[in-house]
Amino acid sequence: MKNKKFIALLAMTVALSGVMTACSFGRGKEDSVVVESTPTPTPAKKAKVTPTVAADAQNTTYTSKDKSVAIKLPDATWTNKSDETDMVSFESPDQGRILILHGSGADLESAVIPNSQDMAVSMTQAENMVNGTDFEIQDYKADQKDGINIYSYTVKYKDTTKSDGYVYAINKYFVNDSEYYSIVASVKKEDALKKVQESVDSFAILGDSTLKSAANGSAAKTAGKGNAAASSDGSASADGNAAASSAGAADGTTAADGSTSTDGSAASDGTSTDGSSTSDGSSDGTASTDSSSSGAIVNGGFTDEQLGNTDETRTIYRNSDGKPRVIVPDGNGAWMDNEGNRFTFSSQYDCDVYEEDGTSFYWHGEAADVYYMPVQ
Repeated sequence: MKNKKFIALLAMTVALSGVMTACSFGRGKEDSVVVESTPTPTPAKKAKVTPTVAADAQNTTYTSKDKSVAIKLPDATWTNKSDETDMVSFESPDQGRILILHGSGADLESAVIPNSQDMAVSMTQAENMVNGTDFEIQDYKADQKDGINIYSYTVKYKDTTKSDGYVYAINKYFVNDSEYYSIVASVKKEDALKKVQESVDSFAILGDSTLKSAANGSAAKTAGKGNAAASSDGSASADGNAAASSAGAADGTTAADGSTSTDGSAASDGTSTDGSSTSDGSSDGTASTDSSSSGAIVNGGFTDEQLGNTDETRTIYRNSDGKPRVIVPDGNGAWMDNEGNRFTFSSQYDCDVYEEDGTSFYWHGEAADVYYMPVQ
């Protein structure tokens, strides 16, 4: 009887166990249901596109504030750094700089004019360089047009550590008995030489000048026609032309003539604007022989009085490397060198001198005679 009860109890236990399993008491993970929500995709923001204007996609003729001169800059990377009476300058971070100077009267008397190749060599040697080793003069020309002397040449720097990193310096001068214009373009890269040369050859005098007939490059054709004038601060130039920022973000139009010839285009009278024709219109490539250009200029063209007078000439030395430089009064209370860089004396004893860009120099109380003193 006992056995029957035990068997009956065991059977009931097995039955209850089956019922609990069937009901999934304590259900496992495999039977759970997870419902995930699908996020609504957020549209990606479109990248902001800043249009970049190609360097050559605008008219880069620059007309000075006083409308006395104009020049076609090589491209839109060039910006105007100064625009003053008798001095206009431009700079491109990667290509170089261009300086235009004008002088008359007393300025002409103190100016150093390379009216011979020997003089061009002397002017470059004055920068503590050795001809043939540190530099060489290329393509020197001395021509004449309408009684105006035109001198042009290129300095090829062989040792760029002595030329502040510049590879070439393109020089062009227009000179007569009463005034002069000089254009000096310093070039940083070999591949920029051609277009910088074209820019120099495009130079044109627009104002009332006795040199106007000789300096009539292609810039005269597009000057004052709504062209984009490069400005260091991106503002409009004084003549109302639209200014291009230093990054070249401008929408100016291309030049009216579509292109620039390698010599700055022909002048209105059929002669070349690089001054390669003589006064009678023929091109013989020879130097002019008038009295204003005959004979080599020594000691920078200064008189003995100027060489020894510290009120008229001074020799200063750059503190960083001791490199000397001759400066003369600019007529406005400051001093300047033959490239148009201006200097001020700031200390009590006039010993400390500073260039416009902050470069420091020292003056030992010497005139220009020390600078031009023959090397023993």
